[in-house]
Amino acid sequence: MKIGKKRIEDFLKEVASKTPTPGGGAAAALVGALAASLVEMVCNLSIGKKGYEKKSQALKSIKFKAANLKEKLLVLADQDAIAFDNVMKAYRLKNRNNIKKALLTATNIPSQTAKLAKEVSGLAVKVAKLGNKNAYSDAICAQHLASSSFESAYENIKINKKTLASLK
Repeated sequence: MKIGKKRIEDFLKEVASKTPTPGGGAAAALVGALAASLVEMVCNLSIGKKGYEKKSQALKSIKFKAANLKEKLLVLADQDAIAFDNVMKAYRLKNRNNIKKALLTATNIPSQTAKLAKEVSGLAVKVAKLGNKNAYSDAICAQHLASSSFESAYENIKINKKTLASLK
């Protein structure tokens, strides 16, 4: 699917379409990636700037971690859409074991998204304290977006676990 390579307008059209994917799980991962991008931006607006010299190493470390998390979250956005497509296929085949396997995968992926979103949130809090004060609101936006990513992923986990429990 390569969500990260799509034009924003095209992705939004896909989300709004009649198909179930990409859906909330992919959106949660993408929002987490957006949060990580904002963390990177605040670092870039701080590194090498007057008054932030002593914080440069910490900011470079945060930037590196945020970039890594962004890439992982973009992969998870694609994986989430694929996982839910597989759930739908399993239901069409009416194979209980395949449905369970597909739902388990569809639960594990947002679990990873939630974990990474929590990491991005922590980085956002750090960069809000260390980074360029003129970009403070960007760091806080990153924290809010990361929190939204976490909460949204958690909703996907809950519904998939509930569905799994109903199949036992």
